[in-house]
Amino acid sequence: MHYATLVTVEIEPCEEDMVRAIGARSLIQEIEEQKKENPEHHIMLDIYRSEVKMRSTVFSSRMADEVDTVMEPFYCETDNPDYLEFEDKTEEYRKTYENETVNLVRFPNGTVLTEHQYAVYHKYEIVDGRLYERDWGPLHHRKRTKKCRRMQVMENVPYYKVYQTFEEFVEERYGTPYCEEQKAFGYYYNPDAFYDWYSIGGRWPDMFLVKDDCGEYGIADRSWTCADKETKSPDGYHWTCAARKKDIAWQTMYDWELEQAKQCYARLVQAFETGTLPEEMHGIITEDGIQIFGELVYHKGETENQYLERYIKLKRKKYPINIYAFLTEGIWTTVERFVPDGVNSRFEDNADWEDDLEQFIDELNDEKVLVIVDCHM
Repeated sequence: MHYATLVTVEIEPCEEDMVRAIGARSLIQEIEEQKKENPEHHIMLDIYRSEVKMRSTVFSSRMADEVDTVMEPFYCETDNPDYLEFEDKTEEYRKTYENETVNLVRFPNGTVLTEHQYAVYHKYEIVDGRLYERDWGPLHHRKRTKKCRRMQVMENVPYYKVYQTFEEFVEERYGTPYCEEQKAFGYYYNPDAFYDWYSIGGRWPDMFLVKDDCGEYGIADRSWTCADKETKSPDGYHWTCAARKKDIAWQTMYDWELEQAKQCYARLVQAFETGTLPEEMHGIITEDGIQIFGELVYHKGETENQYLERYIKLKRKKYPINIYAFLTEGIWTTVERFVPDGVNSRFEDNADWEDDLEQFIDELNDEKVLVIVDCHM
């Protein structure tokens, strides 16, 4: 899943380097020529081009470096020992080895495997002590075939009788390594992991609006998944993924979104009344309204004000951005909260989210740089 997140960084005022910018443009042109000559390598070349483009200005390059530093503690695959903890699984595994049982399957050639081994679970299942083939035939139903009848099921065999040693059990059942440093079976992990990869801007390189004469802003290509999308902007402004708080035109952003929402409402009403959707609207007209990707975006008979109340980008008038989380003092504040409750553990809406986000941005220094990061989790 991809989530739009907000991080903030400190960047000292910097003078731009025209030689750097010209060099970047030249290099990007070379990359485009290489793409024509080597179309099979276009993905790697696109990644290279995006990095060159982001690094084409001093401000944007420093922004990328600072974001790297801020995000490192939350990488799930980090190998930095400062962010890792060891999870000792030895006692948990030993209790399973000494107290729990497993079902076994004896094949016609005499081979005996547990129900957890691939040769068994990918093709067979045990029901009431009998072996069946799963997904059998064109109907993919369960069937007790002739082959299954030639195979023997042994139920509830203690693990300690299946594996001669505890070490063999852990290796075969879990594959968890033995850590010499900890003298235990387990693994290191990042308890604060928040992403497995991220990109600056990504699917949301157009979250902030700045004036065209603004000299400090982040540069990022839009993710390939929505590369064809073009976000219009008011005259004299352009969208960016990062900027100083003082340079972000918050009120202009809200006014622009409000006008876009009103225009969208008018198009939806016209489409519903005429029974014809514009080409850019990939949805269906029903007797209840208009659905797009399964969501009812227009309700029959609703007024403009009713429509605007549901328009998500207008819910935050002071800071009209649509994000999932923001990072402050090493803690992610998200729109939902995890409620640990055993088998009923769940996520619930964070009731304080809107107030927390507004207070967070309110308290930022005007020189603080706000950056939108596309996190994959």
